[in-house]
Amino acid sequence: MANTFKVYCEKIDLENIDLKKVYTFKEFEYINDQLKTRTIQLDGKPVNLFEYKNGKLIPMPQVPIARATVVAEIVRQLGNWNIETHQNGRITSSQGGFDFNVGGARTILAPDVAFTPRQTTRSLNALQNWTFQGQPFTPIFVVEVDFIQSESEFQVFNDRFSNEFFAPGTSVELGFLVSIGQDNNGQLQGNIHSWRWNENNTVRHYEHGWRSMNTWVSGQEILPGFELDVEMIEESILQQDSGSSSSDDDTRFPCPKCTETFTNNHRFTKHFRIEHALKPRKQRVNQ
Repeated sequence: MANTFKVYCEKIDLENIDLKKVYTFKEFEYINDQLKTRTIQLDGKPVNLFEYKNGKLIPMPQVPIARATVVAEIVRQLGNWNIETHQNGRITSSQGGFDFNVGGARTILAPDVAFTPRQTTRSLNALQNWTFQGQPFTPIFVVEVDFIQSESEFQVFNDRFSNEFFAPGTSVELGFLVSIGQDNNGQLQGNIHSWRWNENNTVRHYEHGWRSMNTWVSGQEILPGFELDVEMIEESILQQDSGSSSSDDDTRFPCPKCTETFTNNHRFTKHFRIEHALKPRKQRVNQ
């Protein structure tokens, strides 16, 4: 592999990536591998990741901190749900790519957030886990985060969801687009769009406004018990705290599962996950 990368290094100029050129899949892998430790500029925007579609490189520019915070908050909510409901699935962010194999062509896409259930991940082999060389597989739930301010911007995502994430043969059952940003007056504006399969086997788009979202589709809950909490998303951006986290607060409260008491919400949450969420799961696995 090192010799192969050396050969590619001699013929690929990372500072002059041609987005019109058709690259081989190995060249795509080499370029992304190099960008793990460096950043290039394309149209004045810093880029350190590419998606891959029909041989073309699709740049994934770096994003501002507020958008990255929203992605992190959604990952946190999904991660908590995954642990607390013993789903044992895998949650990935925008560094986690999947081969959506759109139209029979290798298409590597990296949703901002994705959930892949244990029924899929437990059957993955080493090639599928550590490379893009194995049999393609996809998540069942994907989320993209951006701030949509025009119809043309929306249509880009509508095409991405309808024709790529929900391409025939993929496993995606539900997709969210979380649109959030500031208007000209500095006020936070949010909207959520969803895409899901319709009864006639077509993909349908819905617009929901700014509200918490469950994952029911055609009478079936895709992620049982999960609800995307938009208030927590707002708090993550505005740095508001819904509860005291001061370590010198003398008010103690008990754990509902044992005799431990706490004055700090963070310490209680950590205790509950380790002692009452993770430990029972590990004990069942080891039995």
